Amino acid sequence: MNTMKLIFEQLEQSREEMVAAVLSSLNAEGFENADGQFYAYFTEDNYDAVQISEALKPLEVQFTTELIAAQNWNALWEQNFEPVLVNNEVGVRAHFHPPFKEVRYDIEITPKMSFGTGHHATTQLMLQFMCETDFTDQTVFDFGCGTGVLAIFAALKKAHRVLGTDNHEWSVNNALENCQRNHCTQIEISDADITTLHGPFDIILANINLNILLQYSLQLKALLKPGGLLFLSGLMTSDRAQIEQHYLAEGFTLQSHKQQKEWISLSFCLK
Repeated sequence: MNTMKLIFEQLEQSREEMVAAVLSSLNAEGFENADGQFYAYFTEDNYDAVQISEALKPLEVQFTTELIAAQNWNALWEQNFEPVLVNNEVGVRAHFHPPFKEVRYDIEITPKMSFGTGHHATTQLMLQFMCETDFTDQTVFDFGCGTGVLAIFAALKKAHRVLGTDNHEWSVNNALENCQRNHCTQIEISDADITTLHGPFDIILANINLNILLQYSLQLKALLKPGGLLFLSGLMTSDRAQIEQHYLAEGFTLQSHKQQKEWISLSFCLK
């Protein structure tokens, strides 16, 4: 499948984050910074030029586009993928990098077209929450698993069972490959619709975007055990009041939050 690359030049970092938040809600597949430019990626069949232009109009940003042949995607990642270290406890790297030294958890990810390499603030915030959480013998649901990095981390932290779902076929295949790379046999990856799943789970991880988290709050609640933990990410600081109000009304209590520049991650407990 071909990929549409959106190229933004000389954006301030705060503006990059605002653009990323808008495009995430329109199902962008990934983002990167290189050579003073900011790039966003869409699969060709998921790219709606009119919708994207209208959504970005309030931000007053200009961009150009480039169509990338499918076979070039992996080469693009290999050129720009750098290892990520979080809390000096978990490292995320590609197969062409040497293993991390003196970290407790060394995760090997080959991202291909999936989002969730550990580079984006939203993933790093989730990994930080996970570093502080005991997953021993817990059942875990990773909603929108992407590369599977969060599911893999939960498994490495001795979760009893982990289910990861994604609605993109290439993400499911990529997550399965990454689970095998990290020898995580207790992880199940599928493209099952969340409305067809059965819980309950002790912990739910959802690093997606504001609209999806609002849309599926009732399903997430139904899948979580009373007293269970829910970690949400893919959110900007401007989303916080809305997402908190929504989940508090659903019967959750806010535990804590983390912030990295304009991005936030929230943890809730189900009453």
